[in-house]
Amino acid sequence: MNQILQRPTFKEPLDLPPGNLLRRGLTAKVLASYLKTSPAFIAAEMWPSDRELAAVYKATSTSATTFTVGWAAELAQKRVADAVTALGAAAAAIDVMANGLLLSWDNAGSIFVPAFVADANHAGFVKEGDPIPVRQFVDTAQSLLPYKVASICVLTREMLMSSNAEALISDALVRSAALAIDSAFFDANPAVANTRPAGIRNGISALTASSNTDAFGAVFEDINALVGSVAPVGGRGPFYIISGAGHMSSMKGRFDFEGSADSPMIPVISAGVGNDIICVAAQAIASAVDVDPDVEAANAGVLVMDTAPGAAGTTGSGEKSIFQTDSIAIKVRWPVSWALRDVRGVSWLTPSWK
Repeated sequence: MNQILQRPTFKEPLDLPPGNLLRRGLTAKVLASYLKTSPAFIAAEMWPSDRELAAVYKATSTSATTFTVGWAAELAQKRVADAVTALGAAAAAIDVMANGLLLSWDNAGSIFVPAFVADANHAGFVKEGDPIPVRQFVDTAQSLLPYKVASICVLTREMLMSSNAEALISDALVRSAALAIDSAFFDANPAVANTRPAGIRNGISALTASSNTDAFGAVFEDINALVGSVAPVGGRGPFYIISGAGHMSSMKGRFDFEGSADSPMIPVISAGVGNDIICVAAQAIASAVDVDPDVEAANAGVLVMDTAPGAAGTTGSGEKSIFQTDSIAIKVRWPVSWALRDVRGVSWLTPSWK
């Protein structure tokens, strides 16, 4: 095994980069599937000093539980955060999910999330001695179903077995999944049964963009309209302002719009919003991400090299022999889902300025 896998020659830093646990876990699972061994063995061979990764795949006679303090309780939280961090590098949607209600699937078939709609009329001051009014809160349960982001990519054996395997697999799988999530999360399409959740703009009409001929004034008026629309749900924020790179550059060039965790507005760039600008109150989003996606690797068989393959059992014109080309096909299935708990938490418009 040592002759097959090439360990990195550099000394591993004490502080590993964010998202490390997910990226290395995926790499270990891919190599283990291809070499017919265990992820624990791959992890020990390639990253012997990574204690967190070793803990994930550790074989132990005493079962770890997610409620045991000092062991799996902290590790489970770490893996959820790490998965989100790894995806968030390429997806604005993940930034929003991370600050909303973020859950882990843990093999659940579905997750029901209560959506209590906040309203100032649901509470009020009452005179001493007077009866307190009883109000009916609206509770509409949202169902998170385990839709999956899936992809197959093909790498050569030399690429997979090199010391760059971690970087190559991470780029092929993690970034691709993140961009696919981004595109679906911000669109206005309805849910498709057994296929995908509804985009957060589904059923939400666009606000009227500012007609101010002064570009500076138009930017301020549009941002004011967007934030003001979601303020009843978002309260003091933060409010995520999502736009393409061009509009974000224009906004930052016209006023101080850096944003931070303590800022009422946090700007995020996404290629999935087109020419629109979206404002989201993260509290209105509930989501679930599987921290341990299914990964398989195969080095034999015929693969239909088509981004839109036909129905199961049919063949395509772009067939490729994995065995003959000495390649490895990597398949990933990643359960991800989200739901909008309150439609007032999202607003959007198409600005007239550039």
